[in-house]
Amino acid sequence: MRIFLPAVAVVVGLANALLYSTVGNSPWGGPFVWRLEPGPFFAAHMLSAVLAGLMVSGALLLFAGRDLRGGFFARYGLMVVAVCAGGTILSVFLDATTVLLDDREPMPGGLSEILFAVAFPAVAGGVLGAIEGTVLGFPLAWLLGMFGDRTAAQPRPRS
Repeated sequence: MRIFLPAVAVVVGLANALLYSTVGNSPWGGPFVWRLEPGPFFAAHMLSAVLAGLMVSGALLLFAGRDLRGGFFARYGLMVVAVCAGGTILSVFLDATTVLLDDREPMPGGLSEILFAVAFPAVAGGVLGAIEGTVLGFPLAWLLGMFGDRTAAQPRPRS
């Protein structure tokens, strides 16, 4: 479970960052232009996804490691919360990399603009993460039960 959870978190984050790089913030004239952004945008988005995935999975293993060995619905709830938190962190990272690397994007000036530049992507990413987490939570909770650490309450299946 200590390898599986960070690997899955990084894969989900990379899939979201790839989708964001391809569709979400396209500088070529619209939100539905399917072109991959070149160079520093793509690298920054992928590094942001890896960092967000490792942060969330590490926190989940640190604070809820015992609950991950519980029943299916305990694992499902933790997966929904983890994907929601990952979406919140990743959306802030992706928006920050866009502001930092895109010359056409204005830098926030005052404190209120900075708070809005952090709060709006965080709320939007959290909502999208909650939606994605309710769908991805079922297979992730099942896989954690299959590949997770075995306990006395969860014996190894017979072949």
